[in-house]
Amino acid sequence: MNAENNPTKNATGHMLVVTREFDAPRERVWNAWTEPNQITQWLNMGDGMVAESARVDLRVGGKFRIQLKTADGEYYTAAGTYLEVRPFERLVYTWDWEKDGGGTEFGELEGKETQLTVEFRAESSRTKLVLTHEKLDSVERRDRHVTGWTRWVESMAKFIETKK
Repeated sequence: MNAENNPTKNATGHMLVVTREFDAPRERVWNAWTEPNQITQWLNMGDGMVAESARVDLRVGGKFRIQLKTADGEYYTAAGTYLEVRPFERLVYTWDWEKDGGGTEFGELEGKETQLTVEFRAESSRTKLVLTHEKLDSVERRDRHVTGWTRWVESMAKFIETKK
């Protein structure tokens, strides 16, 4: 099944929801989403960007950083803080982009913090991932993230399918 998305607006700004069913148990989908070595593998599956690194401190208050590099050498580095961690069930965390994502350490953020909720719903031997991205400040930004999240989720699905 392909990813589905549902962009809307709520009281705290624009939001989007992307859902995808995986023919894999919830633990497998969770691990692909949260383990740095798996993140860098599925993010390197074809959209022209290379995942240079991923750091994950998976605990409430812990931070993450995912550094991507385009073919022309430009960096896009996302970072944030985990607000809720329920293993194999649910993650809630902030999401922002670094101003200059080319360094190897956490850098200064743009200051356009948004919030992600990722749910991992067990459905028999399958998993339904529901990603909700909230507090986006414009329709344009929301629409760019719909495109990005849909690509990422599909890339992760291909990765999981190849690792069966």
